[in-house]
Amino acid sequence: MRKERVKVMASRNYEEWAGKIIELVGGTDNLTNITHCATRLRLNVKDDSAVDTEKLGKLDGVLGLENRNGQVQVIVGQIVEDLYNATAKQLEGKVKLGGEVEAGPGEHKTILERFAGFLLMMSSVLSPVIPALIAAGFITCLLLVLQLCGVMDASSSTYVIANALAQAVFYFMPIYVAYTSAQKFGTEPVLAMVLAAWLVHPDWVNLVNAGSETGFTSYFGIPTLLSTYNGAVLQVVLAVWVMSKLDNWLKKVLPNSVRHFLKPFLLLFLMSLITLPLFAPLGGLVTNYIYAGLVWVRNTVPWLAVPAIIIFSTTVGTFMPGFHMALIPIALQSLAEVGYDDLINIWFFCCTITPGFLALWVALKTKKNKLKQYGFTSTVSALFGGISEPTTYGIIYKMPVLYGVFFASAFITSIYAGIVGLKCYGFGGYSLTNILLYMGPDHDTANFIKALIGVVIMAVITFVGVWVTKWDDSGYTDEEDA
Repeated sequence: MRKERVKVMASRNYEEWAGKIIELVGGTDNLTNITHCATRLRLNVKDDSAVDTEKLGKLDGVLGLENRNGQVQVIVGQIVEDLYNATAKQLEGKVKLGGEVEAGPGEHKTILERFAGFLLMMSSVLSPVIPALIAAGFITCLLLVLQLCGVMDASSSTYVIANALAQAVFYFMPIYVAYTSAQKFGTEPVLAMVLAAWLVHPDWVNLVNAGSETGFTSYFGIPTLLSTYNGAVLQVVLAVWVMSKLDNWLKKVLPNSVRHFLKPFLLLFLMSLITLPLFAPLGGLVTNYIYAGLVWVRNTVPWLAVPAIIIFSTTVGTFMPGFHMALIPIALQSLAEVGYDDLINIWFFCCTITPGFLALWVALKTKKNKLKQYGFTSTVSALFGGISEPTTYGIIYKMPVLYGVFFASAFITSIYAGIVGLKCYGFGGYSLTNILLYMGPDHDTANFIKALIGVVIMAVITFVGVWVTKWDDSGYTDEEDA
């Protein structure tokens, strides 16, 4: 078994690796759906008892495993897309790929389970968009560096065009989310994208800007709120979910002879009647209330907002893997409205930089070669790639004492950030690579220094915590090194 595992990872044979995972989750007949997020291969199974969790968790390259409510999450890190493609290739035509998972017969979920399911759904919808958001942050940082070096002026055509490239990620967010939602719910991706593009079309934006005394207009006699939806997320997800249900219904009621040309028309037209008057303002209302609640906490007790999220994420949130991505719309709304985010990105900042330094100090202190190598790799992943799962599942969860160090560092840093009013001027400010996002386009040097101090705080607390606490690294045996 050991030689086989080494062979899979050494040659990075994703087809063989995927085949082994399929076998250990009970085979093709036990699978109903597969998808993936930024670091996890998600496989929905019919029978949990058919999954060999012990062997699956010990596969080389598997950083961690979650198995609950009929979904097996195999945590492998940033190579997940290659593994997913290999797995999907073997399962194509046999199971649903990227679609919505329905509850089994007689299955009753608690409110907490349903809420967790909603957060996981939002996570899977937003995960494919994250690389674009990170790329936009890199472009913003690059432009800022060129400005600071005197190489480029903000009024130059190159700056304007490159900045437009970064801003396009946020402006046309509804279209990207429409595509990923359609993939998730199993409906027409292009029609979903057309529906979302309609919400940001210049004619609609001009109509909104022209305004009216009542703040409403009319669409086929239906009162419609005048509001722009650039950067909208939740509205589009709701609309595409309903679209998938309508799509399935139309497939059943329309004769095959007219379905090819009539279904797309009816689907798009009926969804336009539902989306603009109902789901567009409703989704915005939900996001606005959540955002308003966080703003109230931030304004009432400035230092408490991010610490409160960290307490939730490190307790109840540990049982809702991926829920953090469901809160990304709050960051996007804040960036769109006030030009900075002082909640979600700061939370990510505290909970990603901390594991990076923790992995570094563990790698320097341990005598185990396997853990030392893994620690250095996890350090690079967290500090410069913004991905903390390797540290979380490969080190922190395996040595609970270090979980306390992680919590103390992230929590104390979040209180500091709240007191000093730390702001992030773009999405993706949770790695050292994007640290210049804390300076922003207006060269907020004071805020940038606050961010650097936050980095130092996390480095110091984790260093002290790792060196003064006793943790058991016996689980890392050097004899198994490939």
